[in-house]
Amino acid sequence: MPNLNESAVHGRRRFLTLLGAGAGALAVAASTTLSAPAMAAVPVTTSGTDLAGWTTVVGDGLYAAAGQAPVNAADITTEHRGADSRLRANILNRGIMAHNITYKPVTDPSMMTLVHQAAYSFQMPFVPTTAGGPRNAQTVEGGLFVWDGANTRVDHGTAFQWVLNPWDANFGKIRVWTGSAWQAAGYLKPDTAWHRVTFLVDPVGQRVELSIDGTPIAAPYSRTPKNGWGTEVAARLQAEAISLYPGSTATWGPQHEVLIKDWTWTRQ
Repeated sequence: MPNLNESAVHGRRRFLTLLGAGAGALAVAASTTLSAPAMAAVPVTTSGTDLAGWTTVVGDGLYAAAGQAPVNAADITTEHRGADSRLRANILNRGIMAHNITYKPVTDPSMMTLVHQAAYSFQMPFVPTTAGGPRNAQTVEGGLFVWDGANTRVDHGTAFQWVLNPWDANFGKIRVWTGSAWQAAGYLKPDTAWHRVTFLVDPVGQRVELSIDGTPIAAPYSRTPKNGWGTEVAARLQAEAISLYPGSTATWGPQHEVLIKDWTWTRQ
């Protein structure tokens, strides 16, 4: 099984208004010539046991072997099962590499002024192996981003990639998104245990934090220019699965799946 060329899985890196001082406080400040004290934004937290209500789209980590139709929405699905959600890629077992992105967007101009903290748990229900079989994997990925379509037209945030192609020399390595490429940052032995990833993105302070199972992962504050995206300001939390690169002449390919549960996202 040939390794995937890095360029074929080139990264993608496809909301509560801050409250001002109340009218009464401003009147008091004016009468005393004192400045009104700044009011802290009230934290807003959303959460769920599965990803019901999230959006699933085809990502750009795609490949179709000779004679195969291009990857499309019929090649991916996300199943919400109450206790968790199952992201699946290459569900028709074609000779392709398919990319499932399942994400929750929050659109509001204030997103670029807030600190975002998020987390979820993920599990591989199988261990990828060179022995082959009906299930195998290319990567599991996830990230937290804020798209500033109104001003800079840059995507701000952080993301991780877990390399799961068992033919790849980087099998098990954790990579982080720099804004233009994936960069090695650690190792997580492929297994079937539940793991917890946490993210922090602060667009004002231009800082991020990333950890897996409580271990900090060195990650840069990434800025990714985008063409063809909208003019809105929107944040998004995302989970991703890319199925195994099948080879240039493949007529069949294994399915990939990853389980996600217990997500939380706080904005302040």
